[in-house]
Amino acid sequence: MLDPDQLEALVAEELTYREKQLIRLRDEVIDLEEMDDNVSLSEFTLDDFRVELMNFLAGNRKQLEEAPLGLYAVTPTLDGIKNAILFDKNWHKIVKPGVIFCLRHKNPPQEKRSSNVNPLGRYYLLYIRDDGTVRFTFTQAKNVLSMFRKLGVGRAAPYQALCDLFDRGTENGAKMEKYSDLLAKAINAIVHTFQKRTAAGLQFGRDFVIPDKQEQATDASDFELITWLVIKSGETDG
Repeated sequence: MLDPDQLEALVAEELTYREKQLIRLRDEVIDLEEMDDNVSLSEFTLDDFRVELMNFLAGNRKQLEEAPLGLYAVTPTLDGIKNAILFDKNWHKIVKPGVIFCLRHKNPPQEKRSSNVNPLGRYYLLYIRDDGTVRFTFTQAKNVLSMFRKLGVGRAAPYQALCDLFDRGTENGAKMEKYSDLLAKAINAIVHTFQKRTAAGLQFGRDFVIPDKQEQATDASDFELITWLVIKSGETDG
């Protein structure tokens, strides 16, 4: 279960790599559609999300503490959201049917420190499309959070028509093979990117700290699913 104290500690931590990435990006023009897992806007700042999270915690602590693991919601793509045309056109090209997964590494760090590999410490955000393409990996936390915000901002009621469509497609949760497969692919992508970024960090500088063995992402058993957002195309009910 999500621990609000851990979230507050996470909010208070400074992201690693920011200064180095800013130096690297200083003379580069970044195309959102072409960013990879090594060059990420998540390295600029998450301050706005920190403020939103702190405000949410202030008014919803009890609800959050009692929330079970694995909660999910269903949302349309931006093309199915009223007034979504106001968003940057790039987002309409990026947001396709798929899932945003939020996972947590089961082993907390032995000491409080910023991660050299994952900007969110033991929490992993990832957006994977229905075709298995990982559009945003866990190193692109700001992109995933921005996408989540665009899909959910100002929405308190469920998209009932899409929820019904999801229930029919999964036979009310009895047939979840599609999403289990996407989750497996998402975790494999996390493991691959974790290993890739660790190797790159060792070559980047002496100040890189290798995560302890128990903190490293190696297979599916290292993670627990916190929550997930299903993105579907189809008619909405408002």
